Amino acid sequence: MDPANPLPGSPLPQLGAPPADTAHTSIRWTSSLGHVDPFAEGPHYGPVLEPFLARVVGAIIKINPLLAPPGDSPEDQLRWNMLFRSGSCYRTTDSRRSWVKGREAPATYPRLTYVRIVSRSFPWMIRIAARDQTLGVTCGEILDGISDYLHSHVTKEELENVSETLKRHIFSAYEHNRSTDPSVPGGRLGTALKRLDWLGNDTRFGGLVVDDKFIEEHCGDVLPATFELKCQPNRPPTAQELHEQPFHTK
Repeated sequence: MDPANPLPGSPLPQLGAPPADTAHTSIRWTSSLGHVDPFAEGPHYGPVLEPFLARVVGAIIKINPLLAPPGDSPEDQLRWNMLFRSGSCYRTTDSRRSWVKGREAPATYPRLTYVRIVSRSFPWMIRIAARDQTLGVTCGEILDGISDYLHSHVTKEELENVSETLKRHIFSAYEHNRSTDPSVPGGRLGTALKRLDWLGNDTRFGGLVVDDKFIEEHCGDVLPATFELKCQPNRPPTAQELHEQPFHTK
């Protein structure tokens, strides 16, 4: 009997299973794997997209919950005073040391080759590209990118374009950030005016959010892969936060 043309009533021939790697690849995109963590570390869960392509295909970009604004429950949050380098950030579920777990997790789903960050607390746009294009931008790269940018110098031209009121606000923060107050870096910041001085008192990392209305107002268009950084007031630490802190930030 020809297997390609079985006789009527004959049982169908048994088909061989597809190669293991093909089966594994196919099943990744089915709904049966809905339980897989889309923010798992490693290069195994979906493509890494260019932001423009993500817009073309209509991808809905989700931010890793670890980077989201803190909720009512303090169970798992990042705490970071952005006046200090990102190594001073800690996770409330592992508060006895600097943040490690989750640094290599993807910052978004789907993963992106780069992201842009804007804020109501400063006028610039921060562009953060993935160091490894096969992994996409990670959570750690987000905080490192913000930290590096905020520690860069304000140019003379940028300062000349602000009002006198804002200048006074910036230079008041400049003086405070270089004081002996334990909540600021002090003299290690140096004498140059830095972008972090622009934040005033809003120096606590408040998470990233998707806010297309603000992005359009700030940038003139809804740019793909562009998120708002929330900057929260730097207040005296609570008793809980003092208990959590694993080291002195000074």
